[in-house]
Amino acid sequence: MFIRTSSLLVPLFLSNTQSLLAVEAIPVLSIHSQTKSADSHSRCPSVLNQHRISYLETQIVKHRQIYYAGNTPLLHDGEFDLLVDELRVLSQCLSPVLTQIGSQTAQYNDRQLHRQQMLSLNSVRERSLVDKFYQRHHDQQLLIQPKVDGMAVELVYEKGMLVAASSRGNGKHGRDLLALMLRSHAVDSIIAYPHTLVIHGELYVGQQDWLQRGKYVSSRHMTAGITSQLSPTQTDVMSLRFMPWRWVDAPYNDEVMALAQLAMLGFADMSKMSHAIDNPKDIDYWFAHYQNTETLLLDGIVIKLAKSARQRQYGQTQHAPRWALALKFTGPKGFSNVTDITYQIGKSGRITPVVHVQLLALSGHQVTRVSGRSQPWLLQSKIEVGSQVEIELVGNAIPQLTRLVSSR
Repeated sequence: MFIRTSSLLVPLFLSNTQSLLAVEAIPVLSIHSQTKSADSHSRCPSVLNQHRISYLETQIVKHRQIYYAGNTPLLHDGEFDLLVDELRVLSQCLSPVLTQIGSQTAQYNDRQLHRQQMLSLNSVRERSLVDKFYQRHHDQQLLIQPKVDGMAVELVYEKGMLVAASSRGNGKHGRDLLALMLRSHAVDSIIAYPHTLVIHGELYVGQQDWLQRGKYVSSRHMTAGITSQLSPTQTDVMSLRFMPWRWVDAPYNDEVMALAQLAMLGFADMSKMSHAIDNPKDIDYWFAHYQNTETLLLDGIVIKLAKSARQRQYGQTQHAPRWALALKFTGPKGFSNVTDITYQIGKSGRITPVVHVQLLALSGHQVTRVSGRSQPWLLQSKIEVGSQVEIELVGNAIPQLTRLVSSR
């Protein structure tokens, strides 16, 4: 049901994403201590913004539970990422939900303590933020790697035997996946390495397996669905693959060397997809290369420091390393003019603005309307009837309003 109104919600003040990232950036090498809780509390947002934060937290938890249970998601990955991005922008102190990297439902499954904390990556879609990251670290050795669209996991080997496997979960504990990994052919259960070996990497499914299933919206969604089942079919289990992207506490300072050694132990070879960056043009080249690849299901690239010693020196924030940044792929874009703005009221009472635009063709999709995200976002973006806006096709399926191009 649609209703028309000029304003339904009080506009909320939104901080700038770039300024938030700038706060987390460090201009020189230094090791930062943990921020005290009292200091964090003093930087918490205003009461008005806290209402928006509470709403975003509720939505994020809800959609994570749906997603990681393997059910059909109500939001596309790109739309969910927007909720997380907005929550990070609004929060001057870390939101509790941002530390809950996995699904809350995982608490009902066996929990596995990680050997080393597993953090998420800072992800951006704006090239300008990547350029700032490059400028901060251009005097260091940098790498570009593809970002596999899957689920982060930790594997632990003791004396050559796979003894633990777990999902990222909340970063400190994850769902126990050992039985699942032993059933699959994603990795060898016995390797020729006599010491303790801890690997962080991506569990994913191949493109053909994902296409054949049809009911999952992405490789990541299918992987989450398989790992959440109590008794997944052997066909599903055998579709799982593993791509290592970090040897924790490796005896090598060079990350590419560490990945090459993992390949010699029988793991997929990420070292062949790790490329040195000599200038900003290399970022454009490898971004285009991996965006058009058909061998892996990817959702972006990762830019990181190449030396483990430098990674340790730069450290991390409460939710992400300072020495790496993910640049997400973007879909086809186009411009159109806003012809109307209506409001949809859901069964729960949630009010969502709907922006109607002149017919826009994007990769075979005929776009005539798109979600306005929220009334505060629309007001801040100054989008109104007569405005020219940019629309992007996220995941080659979902039209998404990205920005105001020009006012009426």
